[in-house]
Amino acid sequence: MSHTVRFSFGWILLLILSALPLATQAEQEIQHPHGEYLNILGKKIWYESAGNGEPLLLIAGAGGSHDYFHPFFDQLSRSSRVIYYDGFGRGNSEHTKSPSEYSFQHDVDEIEALRQALHLGKIIVYGHSYGGFVAQGYALKYPGSVSKLIVSNIFTCAADYQASVDFDNEQLRELFPELWERLVELRSRGLLSTAPEIQQASAEFFIPTLELVFFYNPQSAQLVAPLFNEHNFSAEQWYALIGPDGDFKVGGDIGKLDFRPQLSSIKAPFLVIAGRRDGVVIPRLSTQFKKYAPQAKFVMFEHSGHYPFVEENQQFIKTIETFLK
Repeated sequence: MSHTVRFSFGWILLLILSALPLATQAEQEIQHPHGEYLNILGKKIWYESAGNGEPLLLIAGAGGSHDYFHPFFDQLSRSSRVIYYDGFGRGNSEHTKSPSEYSFQHDVDEIEALRQALHLGKIIVYGHSYGGFVAQGYALKYPGSVSKLIVSNIFTCAADYQASVDFDNEQLRELFPELWERLVELRSRGLLSTAPEIQQASAEFFIPTLELVFFYNPQSAQLVAPLFNEHNFSAEQWYALIGPDGDFKVGGDIGKLDFRPQLSSIKAPFLVIAGRRDGVVIPRLSTQFKKYAPQAKFVMFEHSGHYPFVEENQQFIKTIETFLK
């Protein structure tokens, strides 16, 4: 969610071997701030911190490490202490041999434990894609810990997530019929999203679907695609949360989420960001925040897809800094 890939997260892994050399080169060019491990809820969790000022915690998308935030958020360290971290089971942080340990509630509580471990007061919380779900859950469970809330390219509930999955798969059927026919045949055998056969069938369409669904400018996909590798994306963690057939039927912990009845109760200053050409969180669904969180400021980035901080970076930074002031 990073990373919120609909069709699909698992299929990305088939491109790992071809992407790794490019990813390694991209990572070498990015200057990471100093990082270290903390013991958070009994797990080794990696975090990095840059700048001074009010702490701004960045929550990555589904199955994703913090890496894809670099270098796009670096300018915010001019006025804030920007905190990057890898959630349990992602990136540099500890992984588990039992996927049953992964849960949405753990992701929410992990933020509070991290805040306490760093001896922070109230924090600004930014969540992108699935991280926006976590940010909503955190603000509602720990309202006294949040000074400001920012969610980007995410839904208000699992029902809208499912509607988006259906929309994306309809596009897949219409635009890539040869792939869709193969998927239909495989699913007729009872195979789910996580089946290697389904992932393999879709691997060759990864870049075209990434360009179609995630970006206003298809060429922007090349800025993010190198980071889809085994280190930066955990399919195991993601499918533990969304269910083994999550690319067709949203399940697991995510399938139970519905923040709509509570969003209007959030008292912290609240910013919602969306992309006009976001094929993951389509505008019809992202605008639901206007109904359920009328107190929030809503900003639509007209020339962005799922990654406004990539495609309209300077406007994105200006929007965030203005909101924080």
